[in-house]
Amino acid sequence: MSDIFREVDEEVRRDKANELWKKHGPKFIAAAVIFVAGVAGWQFWQAQQFKDRAAAGGAFELAIAEANGDKPGAQASLTALSAGKSGTYPALARFRLASEMARTAKDEAARANAVSAFDAMAADLALPSEWRDLAKLRAGLLLVDTAPLAEIEKRLQPLINPTGIFRHSAREGVALSAWKAKENTKALDALQAIILDAETPQGLRQRAELLLAVVRAGPIR
Repeated sequence: MSDIFREVDEEVRRDKANELWKKHGPKFIAAAVIFVAGVAGWQFWQAQQFKDRAAAGGAFELAIAEANGDKPGAQASLTALSAGKSGTYPALARFRLASEMARTAKDEAARANAVSAFDAMAADLALPSEWRDLAKLRAGLLLVDTAPLAEIEKRLQPLINPTGIFRHSAREGVALSAWKAKENTKALDALQAIILDAETPQGLRQRAELLLAVVRAGPIR
């Protein structure tokens, strides 16, 4: 008797399973197809991203080699690479391109172009904050010889705080600008801050000590 009931029960379950499959089977198949297509699409996207990054990396290495060798097409290569919409290499290319513009500048107009390039990166919120601060520092230091002290302070003072990564170089820029402007008190304050900061790199501290001696000695009579 129990076997009859078991067979009936199995038959009922089969009927319910068939009914469920007829009703929802196409949905299950569609979901499976979408899942497989999604996985395949994700893997393709990852492979394409890797390929694009590898190509950008190779182009960046080539552009840097051209720049290091002072080849005529170096800036053009960096400019082309910097036009990328996203990724690390376009941003690195922008930094190197601005640095090359600064290094090869032969007049105020060319130096102003380099400053503008760094200013553009400093204002680009898509870049990490440390990169933007570095761009601010580079722009400020480029102007130390030509801009008034007030502008240098406006540019570099925000970088000077107890935990600022670039505070040492920013202080040095302010000190140099103040010394050139004959604002010896401000120069002394910036230089002493460099020397007293335990985290100041040794080379920068030595430069600060040398300039401090020059400032204290006063003008040559």
